[in-house]
Amino acid sequence: MKIIIEVDDSRQGKALLQFLSQLPFVRIKRKDGNPRKASKKITELFGIWKDRDISKDRLRRKAWKI
Repeated sequence: MKIIIEVDDSRQGKALLQFLSQLPFVRIKRKDGNPRKASKKITELFGIWKDRDISKDRLRRKAWKI
């Protein structure tokens, strides 16, 4: 069973992780996700299609090989 827990206070989150790690039947897989960091990466993608002759219809034809 997988459970995702979101904790607002990082200090309390660390305490919870420490407690859970002591339990022999709990495995913790860390996936640090910070929405602020992700948004910076998204902004790097802005403009990648600039100055390219590509329309949504052309993309659909190419994707579906019509």
